[in-house]
Amino acid sequence: MANVFSHPHSETVGSVESRPEWPYGEAAFVTGAASGIGLGIARALVSAGAKVALADIDGARLAAVVEELNNAGGQTIGVELDISDPDAWTVAADRAEDALGPISILCNNAGVHGGSAVDQTPLEVWRWVNRINVEGQFIGVSTFLARFKQRGKRAHIMNTASMSALVPMVDNSAYTASKFASLGFSLVLRDEVRGSDIGVSVLCPGSAATRLSETAELEQAKLLGRDPNLDAIARNSASLALGADPDLVGIQVLEAMQDRQFLIITHREWEPLVLRVQDEIRGAFTEFDSRHGVDPVPGILLGGGNPITS
Repeated sequence: MANVFSHPHSETVGSVESRPEWPYGEAAFVTGAASGIGLGIARALVSAGAKVALADIDGARLAAVVEELNNAGGQTIGVELDISDPDAWTVAADRAEDALGPISILCNNAGVHGGSAVDQTPLEVWRWVNRINVEGQFIGVSTFLARFKQRGKRAHIMNTASMSALVPMVDNSAYTASKFASLGFSLVLRDEVRGSDIGVSVLCPGSAATRLSETAELEQAKLLGRDPNLDAIARNSASLALGADPDLVGIQVLEAMQDRQFLIITHREWEPLVLRVQDEIRGAFTEFDSRHGVDPVPGILLGGGNPITS
């Protein structure tokens, strides 16, 4: 990792050094930062000269990561956080800003994988998955968005969804539903902050070499009071191990935020599956006979208006 004090994105013109590229000097808050893609994002931000609050529910692993990044010349702190706890978010945000200064980058990366077929998914698992993957992102945005607006400076929110936000996957009903919700939430958020200096991105990764399968099965087993399925962990982890390097995904996320890119994908191999879903939607519109007459709402939306009165 490059030492952040020898910033690779600053340039010298004559004897005058140009201003380093954003997010140099900014402060970021990254959830799920103790491993996987969250750690990859944190490493990329540190290498770009950002200060980073790393948030994770795994305190021991988090401490080791903070030590690693600080030893590499970064300025980071660890914040142990259950992202489903709204009160804990406020405390975590205040602690991060007390230590690093105003946060201007929020990476809602933490998430869980759980559930199976619809008729085999217990309600408590469904609620757990959606509480973490959907409510956790909503609480994170609710915590920081007002701060971003009040300060009026460049800021960015990045939500991690999944290719399951674009392609429904059988035997993954709770996970797919939560990731569709994450994408929808991010789309609305982008439109609501349009015209401000707040950027929004959503990451829809394919397979990545993370601990997602292991942590998900261990937590799900604890939730249901049963032993973890070690065979499932081994099979699923072996599959994920063939996926993208989380550190390279972290660099991709950093570049996307710098470019104010909204949708971030990691694998083009998913395109035929995405197009199949889109073709079905397009076909439903093409074949419909418009029997109900004209709906005024799309015209209002296309004109930049809002048909909903709050």
